[in-house]
Amino acid sequence: MTSVRRGGTAAVAALSLCLAAPMVPGAERPAGAARLNLFQLTARADLVVHVRVREGALKFASVEVLEAMKGSPPAPRLRVAFRDFNRDRGVRGDPIVFPDGQEEILFLVPHAQAPRRKKDSDLFELLNAPQGRITVPAEGAGPILDAVRRLAALAAADPSSQLDGLHRFLGGENLYLIEASLDEMGRLRAAAPSLYPALLHLLQSPSASIRARSLRLLGQAFSAGDREGSAEAGDPARAALAGVIERARNDRDESVRVEAVMAIAAWPGRREVESELRAIAAQDPAQAVRYEAEKALYRGRQ
Repeated sequence: MTSVRRGGTAAVAALSLCLAAPMVPGAERPAGAARLNLFQLTARADLVVHVRVREGALKFASVEVLEAMKGSPPAPRLRVAFRDFNRDRGVRGDPIVFPDGQEEILFLVPHAQAPRRKKDSDLFELLNAPQGRITVPAEGAGPILDAVRRLAALAAADPSSQLDGLHRFLGGENLYLIEASLDEMGRLRAAAPSLYPALLHLLQSPSASIRARSLRLLGQAFSAGDREGSAEAGDPARAALAGVIERARNDRDESVRVEAVMAIAAWPGRREVESELRAIAAQDPAQAVRYEAEKALYRGRQ
């Protein structure tokens, strides 16, 4: 397997600090809390469980554990506190509701207000309030369940192995794993030249979200470059730039073209991409894309 350690030392240190930081139960309850990606949710939760809602209208929702994906449930049935969030959320967001019979993946921490008594060991709350649940679809549940299982196993590894595992997921077919890996590696600024082949492949994904995330990571890799770019036709960085330019010119999704322009602007050899940016600024049908290209040209002149 190709390692991501080159250029990833700082990312390994950042990952270690992020996951080692103590999580205070209930501290991430506000609706405005920063959104966590799927890997962060899995790594930070004390307990990750696949459940079926038995009684959702009680003071605490009663859920039956179908599978423990991370941690050891203290009982086959758990109680989940959620009404404090519904009471305090104001006009922001939708209330949390647990319909009877619905299956969920829950990312749980001990309830902040629960008395420290053995009989209350089954009482939990959602990590980051509404972010801490994923409704399991009635059909096609396999990919999301598999993704959370594999992320839970990866979260137990050391930070360096975690980065290698995230890189490995990019070459798979599970879209949940690919998105989580792109998000986490982007958050850690873990882009490295060894990622170019995988990211180039993902630029062909039918998912606009994955294409956009891949471009964001390519832009980070370009920003970390300390050279003008090799003139060799087989240079991976130059091949990656060609793939980014193709997306900026031809992708059908406006948001993807915006990300592509931002990645082009990050290329360290400004003179090589200036003509492309000028053409996009003049020709792209979307104002947001033209604006991003004009902004890149302005910054280049500074």
